[in-house]
Amino acid sequence: MLLILLSATSSSYNTTSSSFLVFISSSLSSPAKTKFLPSLSRFSVKRSCFFSQTRPRIAVNKPSMNLLNKLGFGSPRAQENMDSSIAQGPDDDIPAPGQQFAQFGAGCFWGVELAFQRVPGVTKTEVGYTQGLVHNPTYEDVCSGTTSHSEVVRVQYDPKVCGYETLLDEFWARHDPTTLNRQGNDVGTQYRSGIYYYTPEQEKAAKESLEQQQKKLNRKIVTEILPAKKFYRAEEYHQQYLEKGGRFGFKQSANKGCNDPIRCYG
Repeated sequence: MLLILLSATSSSYNTTSSSFLVFISSSLSSPAKTKFLPSLSRFSVKRSCFFSQTRPRIAVNKPSMNLLNKLGFGSPRAQENMDSSIAQGPDDDIPAPGQQFAQFGAGCFWGVELAFQRVPGVTKTEVGYTQGLVHNPTYEDVCSGTTSHSEVVRVQYDPKVCGYETLLDEFWARHDPTTLNRQGNDVGTQYRSGIYYYTPEQEKAAKESLEQQQKKLNRKIVTEILPAKKFYRAEEYHQQYLEKGGRFGFKQSANKGCNDPIRCYG
């Protein structure tokens, strides 16, 4: 059917190219990614916001760029980005002198970042994408569900002020680690629970912490514990999103030690 359409359009490209592209897009697109935006009437506390938020459904169909490129569409850069060897490599960024990195995935990174911003001893936070197969992914790429990336917060901390165990405690408190690829209404592999370690000491502490946490829960924890891989910083509008005001312009405090309830989407 595709060859017939290609033949038919070659003699009258100007009048049929649009319909051809629509056919390709609709035929080869990946399943719609359902994204949820918040309800103005719902607010949540720190430990339960992943259960109570509701977002209106906005379906977005995204073509499979790999297939479109093979058919002669798309940019060379899109093909270049399919090199997974870079994405699967280690995080080669270097923390500030005397500081250490930690990475955590616990659902939508907006609320998770604000929680870590408030921890004394944390000197910097960034949200981004990691553990995927595509180099330099965009937010849209990650939301397509085809890149295997996880939404994470990379935390830079001063180990003399804040121990790694303190960060682990915050991680467990922020989300439900027993739901696979889901936190509340946010569904997708990018929302999976994960601890991504930089050192053998972090790995050991993470595994011991998981064992202790499992004793407190009736359901099996599905958190993955893996070496930290290349970190792709998310678009600037995602950084410190809730501190800046979120979707509705209501700024939330990032002051150290602040215990105000976190509204996960602003």
